[in-house]
Amino acid sequence: MGSYTELSIDGYPLLETKSEVVPEVMTIFRETDRRDFTRAPGERNELVLGTVDPERIDEAERVIAYVCKTSHAVDRLNVMGFTLRRAREDFEALRNAAVEKFASWANDGEDTAWFQQKWDFLKRLTFDDYVYALREVMTRRLRPFPFTDNREGLSPVIKYILEENEEHLLGYFCSDIRSLLRVACELVDPKTYVVQDISNLVFAGYYEEGESVCANATLGLTEGHPENSSRLILTEGSTDSALLRQALDLLYPHLAAFYSFLDFDSSHSQGGAGHLVSIVKAFAAAGITNRMVALFDNDTAAREARSSLDATRLPPNIAVLHYPDLDILRKYPTLGPSGLSHLDINGLAGSIELYLGVDVLSVGGSLVPIQWRGYNETLGAYQGEVMHKNRLHAAFQRKVKRCRTDAEAMQAADWAGLKSILEAVFGAYQ
Repeated sequence: MGSYTELSIDGYPLLETKSEVVPEVMTIFRETDRRDFTRAPGERNELVLGTVDPERIDEAERVIAYVCKTSHAVDRLNVMGFTLRRAREDFEALRNAAVEKFASWANDGEDTAWFQQKWDFLKRLTFDDYVYALREVMTRRLRPFPFTDNREGLSPVIKYILEENEEHLLGYFCSDIRSLLRVACELVDPKTYVVQDISNLVFAGYYEEGESVCANATLGLTEGHPENSSRLILTEGSTDSALLRQALDLLYPHLAAFYSFLDFDSSHSQGGAGHLVSIVKAFAAAGITNRMVALFDNDTAAREARSSLDATRLPPNIAVLHYPDLDILRKYPTLGPSGLSHLDINGLAGSIELYLGVDVLSVGGSLVPIQWRGYNETLGAYQGEVMHKNRLHAAFQRKVKRCRTDAEAMQAADWAGLKSILEAVFGAYQ
C-alpha cells in the first residue's frame, strides 16, 4: 500500500508523495534541519495527519521531520535562483505553451467542445490572479481534489486550483516545483515553518533511522544541475575567504552550507587579483558546471586585473563581482604626499579590511587611514592600502568572538560592510 510523506508550509499541506521524498524539495533543507522528537497527539497538525484515534489519545507520537523557518526557505530558494521573478516568467511561459497547444489542436480540426472551457480560462489566467487565489486557498485551508469540501461561492481561479490537476500540482505552471514553493512561502508569515515530515517513511522502512535523507536526495541532483550543488566563492586571497566565511557563518547561518570557498592554504595558491583572473579563466576553460562567484576587491589593482576578463566569454555559471561601494568610503581619511585628506576611495582602496565595520576600523576615535601607493597609468588612478592590517584582523577576531556568545554585542556591532558583500553574492544569480 505504501506510506506517505507530506511537505507543509505554515501548516498547509502543499505536497504529498508516496514512499519517497521529492529530491528537489529537499534542497531547501540541510541535515542540521532534521528534528526527532515526541509530541502529544493533540499537538499534531490534523490538516496534514488527520484526526487522532480516540483510543490513542494518550499516546505520545514520535516525529521525524526536516524543519526550517519560512524566511530561511525563501533565502535558500533565492540563492538557488528560484526567485519570484523566475517563478513569474516560468508560469507565464508554460501557461502560454498550454494555450498554444489548445490552439494547435483547434487549427488541426480537433473538436474543441471538450477543452474549450479550459482553453478560454487559461487565456485569461495571469500569474497575479493565481497567486491571489493560492493565498486564499492556503489561508482558508481549502483542500484540493480528492477532498470534497464545499466549493460554493469560490472564485473560478480557486476552483481551478482545487480541481483535479494531474499535470501540474495545484494547477501551477512551472518547470521545477521549487518555483511553486517559492511562491507559497511568499504568501505566509516568514516566521512560520516549512516542514517535510518523513516519520511514516522511516517507520515503514523506506529510510533507515539514521539515514541522511536530505543530503542523499540532494547529492543525486548535483551532477547535472548546478543550482543544486554548492556555490563556490573565489576571492583574491586566503584572508578574504576566511573573513567572509566567518561573517557568513555568523550573519547567515542558514545559508552557510550553500557556499564553499577556495582553499588557498591546501592548494598553495598565491592570491592576488591577477591570480584570481587566472583561476576564473581556468575554471571557464575546464567547463566546470558549479556556480561560482569571483569576488574582486574594490580597488585600482582589482579593476585593472578584471579588465582582462572583458574579452573573455565566461559561461553563465560564473559571476564576476567587485566588493560594492560603501557610503563610509566616500569620505575616508587618506595619507599622501600632501598629508591627511578625506577622499572617495571606492574603486581605489576597497580591500576586505574596509568592510569589517566602523567598530573595527576606529582606533582612538579615528578611522585607520589609507596609505597611497603606486600610480596606475592605465586607469589613471592611485592604488591605496589601509594601514595596520594585522591590527584590524585581530580586532575583527575579538568582535566575532564577542558576537558568538553575546546577543547584545551582535546587535550593537557594525556589519553593514560585510552584509553588503554577502548580499551581492546572494543576488549574483537573481
